[in-house]
Amino acid sequence: MRREKEQFVTIHYVDEDYHRKHPQMIHKHDDVLELLYIMEGGGSYHVKDHEYFVQPGNLVICNAGTFHGETPSQGKDMISYCNVMRNIHIPQLPENTLTAGGEVPVLFFSEERQELENIFYTLYDLHRKSPLYRPSCEHLARAILEIVLNRLKKRSQVNDQTRTNNNELVRDISEYLDAHFLEDISLEQLEQVFHISKYAMSHIFKEETGLSPIRYVMLRKIGEAQNLLMNTARPIGDIGEMLGFNDNSHFSATFKKYIGTTPGQYRKHFQKEK
Repeated sequence: MRREKEQFVTIHYVDEDYHRKHPQMIHKHDDVLELLYIMEGGGSYHVKDHEYFVQPGNLVICNAGTFHGETPSQGKDMISYCNVMRNIHIPQLPENTLTAGGEVPVLFFSEERQELENIFYTLYDLHRKSPLYRPSCEHLARAILEIVLNRLKKRSQVNDQTRTNNNELVRDISEYLDAHFLEDISLEQLEQVFHISKYAMSHIFKEETGLSPIRYVMLRKIGEAQNLLMNTARPIGDIGEMLGFNDNSHFSATFKKYIGTTPGQYRKHFQKEK
């Protein structure tokens, strides 16, 4: 997965005393990656153009070239370790970068939490004791990186599965709407058919198609109206009634809203072309 061996740079123990000795506004480093693990306390942490609430168990990925830091107005009661590394190469990403632009840079650890904290403890303790422990520090820093990469991989797999599930759901909803668009369909009805809340369903459907389920139904009705106006001699009133419109004026106004002409004008236009 990576081309060259990663290099451990240093580790910081960040507490109130550290902040007092090393006052620092939101900042960035162009040549290193920082992995910040929250041990105690919590609050807001700024990464790039977002603020995230962090708490014990959270690890913040601060990629090279990315602005990050605690918000200036926040109290300094958060205690964390910061593992600094360089020479990190991930395919399709800039050097010393673990996440792409749209990914959330905050991870939460539960199962591996104790092991991860033990590694941070040991890494910091050995690093400050003696340069003789440098090789051990290199191994421990890489172990932290490996745990983070595994968690990112798991998160990506979950996201891929979610996208697959959403695509299948949207396909099923679309097929149902195509089969029943002439009926009086409501979100409550779809909720019962697909066993998902109407709010979640509407969000997923619109995210995938750009349309709400109800707007999708309306466009299907207008499409069917176009077909009938062009290819049949059925009275316009009958077409509107078949498609579920209350009256002819409602049908005419809705058709014009989407197509730009009234049903009568639309039919005349295509009759002239035949």
